[in-house]
Amino acid sequence: MRKLIGRVQPYAWGSRTVLAELTGRPSPAEGPEAELWLGAHEAAPAGVGDNTLDHVIADDPAGTLGADLAAHTGGRLPFLLKVLAPERALSIQCHPDARQALDAVPGTYADRSPKPEAVVPLTPFEMFAGMLPYDEIVARLVSLKIPELHALAAESLTAHDILAGILATPADARPDLVERMLSALDGSHAVPDGVADALRSVAQDYPGDIGLIVLLTMQHRVEAPGSYLFVPAGVLHAYVRGAAIEILANSDNVVRAGMTPKKIDVPELLRIVQVHRQMVSEVGERRGRVVRYPQSAEQFSLCLVDPGEEPAPVAVAGPRIVLALGGPVRVACDGEALALAVGEAAFVEAAEGALTISGPGTAYVAAPGRPA
Repeated sequence: MRKLIGRVQPYAWGSRTVLAELTGRPSPAEGPEAELWLGAHEAAPAGVGDNTLDHVIADDPAGTLGADLAAHTGGRLPFLLKVLAPERALSIQCHPDARQALDAVPGTYADRSPKPEAVVPLTPFEMFAGMLPYDEIVARLVSLKIPELHALAAESLTAHDILAGILATPADARPDLVERMLSALDGSHAVPDGVADALRSVAQDYPGDIGLIVLLTMQHRVEAPGSYLFVPAGVLHAYVRGAAIEILANSDNVVRAGMTPKKIDVPELLRIVQVHRQMVSEVGERRGRVVRYPQSAEQFSLCLVDPGEEPAPVAVAGPRIVLALGGPVRVACDGEALALAVGEAAFVEAAEGALTISGPGTAYVAAPGRPA
């Protein structure tokens, strides 16, 4: 077992206080802190002493990952653990599946891997995720009584057609169309008040952005702490605010549709988006203090260990990352123990045995998922 030093990503949508408070550092930070990465992705590998986790694994793939997993993944840790802290909305985005990543034009993606992901909110977590059914989208657009949106609804046969039509709006026409959409929300019988309020809030950060009309076609959700939300490949989504644990495949493949200064690739997004696919809300299986969340993808699994003084066994194998939040925890394995202060993490090699965890903090344990 070795302590990890996570990497903070200073994206503009991040909070100056949330990650600092969660990890026991002085708050507020000097600038926005959006994500804490705990893994071996080449873009931001966690530190291990004077080394980094990707290099530690590369020096001994079979020992750190296990021989079978190392052979299956090409010597890469298959998962990445993050803590998310959005203070304003992320870009509207989706991720490719394995075939789509391989079939894409070279240079489209940061790597050639799929990127399924799941989130476990630490606070109430607001998001837009998945598109509404076609009939509901049409009802919303028609209810606004805006000629361009009414015509789009009348001419489109599918939700995909509507999404493509929105994203095809000429750049010089977008700000006016977005402002008219926002003004028309009060008179709409088909747009719930909570959705209208969320759109107005996001509009303060992204005025005139065509992504605001895309959000109108999506499911709005505010998820409670502790829920487990799996985001399959192809699901359009935009996290808005809150704090959450995120577990995902070890990939940084993102295709964006709006609400970002980063690259937007509409043709690729329309190629990979799955308008009928939805985020899946699932319940973990509790055994004593350990909650094991569903193994939704081959790349990752996640367990939560509630606070307690008695050592709780965590029956997951392979390479593991343990993160302590809310207080310190004690991780024991093969007769050795490692104390983690709040916000600290550890890497446990596949060759090391079963874990037990105790202490006043909550531990999150990331590991590989189900076999392919």
